[in-house]
Amino acid sequence: METYRFTVNSKSLLAESLGTFALVFIGCGSVILSEIGNFNPQLIPFVFGLIITSCVYLLGKHSGAHFNPAVTIGFYINKEISAKDGVIYIGIQIISAFAASLFHNFLFTQQHSFGTTTVSTSYISGSIAEILCTAFLMLVILLVTRNDNKIYGLAIGGAVTISALLIGDLTGASLNPARSVGPMLLYGNTNELWFYIITPICGAIGITKLYKAIT
Repeated sequence: METYRFTVNSKSLLAESLGTFALVFIGCGSVILSEIGNFNPQLIPFVFGLIITSCVYLLGKHSGAHFNPAVTIGFYINKEISAKDGVIYIGIQIISAFAASLFHNFLFTQQHSFGTTTVSTSYISGSIAEILCTAFLMLVILLVTRNDNKIYGLAIGGAVTISALLIGDLTGASLNPARSVGPMLLYGNTNELWFYIITPICGAIGITKLYKAIT
C-alpha cells in the first residue's frame, strides 16, 4: 500500500480551511482597503507574503500548508498526496476562499472588487508571468520542505512576496486558483476565471515534472 506524505484527516482539513481563509481574508482584504481606504497598495505584496509565512509556520505541520489547488496538484504529481485526498484538499481550499470573500461582503459596505485579480497585459505575457512565478513558488515549496529547517515559512512567504512585486501589476500575481475563484464569484465577474485556473496549475505541474526528472 502506497504511503503518502499528506492525507485527509480532521486536523489537515481544518488547517487547510483556516490557512486558505486567512490568505484570502487578509490578503484580499488589504486589496479592498487600498480601494476604499488609505491603505498603501505598495504594501499588498508584503501582506500576502506575511500571511502565508505565518500560516505555513502555524498550520504546516498539520496539512503541509498547501492553501492552493495548484500546489496540491503539484504534490499529487510528485506522488505525495492521493488523487482522492487531493480533490478533498482542493474542495476545502475553494470553499474557504469563497467563505473569506463572503465575509468581505458583510464587512465592507462600500463598493469594492473583493480583491479580484485581473489581467492588465496580453494573455500571452500574463500567462508567462503566472506560469513562471507559480513554478518558482512550487519549486521553493518542493525544495525547502524536504528536510527539517527553520526557514521554510520565510522562503515560501518570500517567494509569494517577490512574485507579487514582480508581476502584481500584470496579473495580480494570483499563483493560486482558490485565491482568485473566491473573489471572482462574489464580485460576479468570472470572464478571466479560466486564466487563473489554468496558468497556476500549468506552472505547478511543469516544475514538479522537471523536479522529478532531475532528482
